[in-house]
Amino acid sequence: GGTHIVLPPYYCPRHLGMVDMSTSRGSFLFFLPWEGYTLVGTTDVSTKPDLHHEVPEDEIQYIINECEKYLSPSLRVRRRDVMSAWYGIRPLSIDPNAADESSASRDHVVSHHPTNGITFVSGGKWTTWREMAEDAIDQCVKNDKDFAAKAGPSKSLVTPLLGTGQTEFFPEGWNQALAIKLSQRFDVAYDVAQHLVRNYGTRAAEVLSYAPEGSVKGSRSGLYKHYPRLYEGAAATTGYPYLEAEVLYAMDKEYAVSPVDILARRTRLAFLNSTAARLTLPRVVELMGDRLGWSSQRRREEFEKADRLLQQDFAGPAANKKGAAMRNACAADVWEVFERIDAKKQGTLSRPGIEVAAQELGFPLNDAELNQAMAAMDPSKSGNISFPEFLAWWNSSDEGQALRSQLSHGRLEGFYKTATA
Repeated sequence: GGTHIVLPPYYCPRHLGMVDMSTSRGSFLFFLPWEGYTLVGTTDVSTKPDLHHEVPEDEIQYIINECEKYLSPSLRVRRRDVMSAWYGIRPLSIDPNAADESSASRDHVVSHHPTNGITFVSGGKWTTWREMAEDAIDQCVKNDKDFAAKAGPSKSLVTPLLGTGQTEFFPEGWNQALAIKLSQRFDVAYDVAQHLVRNYGTRAAEVLSYAPEGSVKGSRSGLYKHYPRLYEGAAATTGYPYLEAEVLYAMDKEYAVSPVDILARRTRLAFLNSTAARLTLPRVVELMGDRLGWSSQRRREEFEKADRLLQQDFAGPAANKKGAAMRNACAADVWEVFERIDAKKQGTLSRPGIEVAAQELGFPLNDAELNQAMAAMDPSKSGNISFPEFLAWWNSSDEGQALRSQLSHGRLEGFYKTATA
């Protein structure tokens, strides 16, 4: 399984991403613009299959510290910059009908059972679903002479996706100018038009038709009409373009039956901002309840279930250190606490200051633990702890040894110079 985090858009160029094929763990890490924000991941650890997997805090901290390598030393990724985080599980598939059953594949597996004639496909991932389907059909054709005689070549690469064809409002079908045409024809804000075209293609106009009568108002600027958004509080600042009309459309056309279907699997709000998703949940329950005729008890049950799943599946800006093995926060968060406690800007903290810092970072120390920590940080017994010494100790659990080596000497010197300037 692997953890992914979403950061604000300013951490990554809008049209350029990167991948490091060999991180300090020997795995890869990508740094990509996604849905207007910055997507960073992933870790690679063995796990048990689980539909709802809590995001390990240690993995979030590892990604934050790792991705700082690719940013300017003057930029500090804070833990509260993590707008959302989630854990994805990829199956490792084995072909039970193959001669060699010893190796598991990260890709999909297509296999034909010689006795019962069944062809099945397993493994794979979201981004390769069409390739999986094509390989499965090719296998079926290969194993059936009559089928092979009737079947032509695969049309997978030339079959258009849903939303590219002609519609009443767009008889010319999909084209590069579709978002502009949608914005002009329906007076919809351009960011919303771009979102609708990217996700629904030529069906975008049909989605807009689901806006309740009387709900579309003029905007204050007078440039476009205001279609109610799911998260109005962030519309002007963070640009979430998801509309209430999409909730109704998803129920009618996309088989959405639960609030989590809407917030995580029809829109991507939970993946982009877990806090916004939870704040939006009451309105989603209201829209679905009105449409589906839910009783007040059913609405309460749906809300509680969705709220529980959103908390479990998606982390947010606040760290959840329950079960965390590493006694670490990201370097920027540790520095922020250290600097605030060092009110006189001496560049060091005494024993009481270290006690307060540990408390604020979420791991309070009793007297014995504090004595042990001071002995580890201050072998010369000067009584004053510099930031590099404190940070090295903070990341010094057994599980954090690899993390300590990531924090380059140059970066620590930069923090120290800032503290003593």
